[in-house]
Amino acid sequence: MRKRKNFKLEMNMEKEIGQDTVLILPDYDENGCLNSVIYHTDGMIKVESKPFDLIDTNLRFRGSSMRGAVEGSAAILGKLNKNPIIIDRDKGIILLPSKSALLDGCVWLSLQHIMECISIDGCTTKVNLSNGSSIILDGSKKSIQRRMEKAYELQFKMEAQKRFFESARTLPETTYHLVKQAGHVNYEHKAAE
Repeated sequence: MRKRKNFKLEMNMEKEIGQDTVLILPDYDENGCLNSVIYHTDGMIKVESKPFDLIDTNLRFRGSSMRGAVEGSAAILGKLNKNPIIIDRDKGIILLPSKSALLDGCVWLSLQHIMECISIDGCTTKVNLSNGSSIILDGSKKSIQRRMEKAYELQFKMEAQKRFFESARTLPETTYHLVKQAGHVNYEHKAAE
């Protein structure tokens, strides 16, 4: 069994993935260490963290993890390669990977900032982004659009689940009076007085 390294949550504003995050690029420094460049609608910032770890930190800060996000996505969409993941459901932040998330060269795109995909040739695609920027990615237009469709499906199904559970909660309020008697291990429901 693989040993898990100790995780220390180191979150700050520069590492935040928010609604203004357009994409996350892998970026190697002069020593060959993999870091990230986060592109926002109003600029970019370099972060000393691998894209995978950066996303995992953001998810953990929100009470989840990369593993949980990938498993949740697979549970909703079925087991897929290159699953989209939800960073923040309430804010509509969904990221989709350009390739397997485990590969160091993976670029992460924010679904809400993808405007158009244009095929350059059979194996490269230009993706136009909401702030007027663009990126050329390896992969056919069809494969990138298929990942986008899966991300929209994930978003739709999550919203449908949310509406279902919210509508199920519209039951009349019930009052609980719970008491644990001395010497007993369970709480008992007592009638309201």
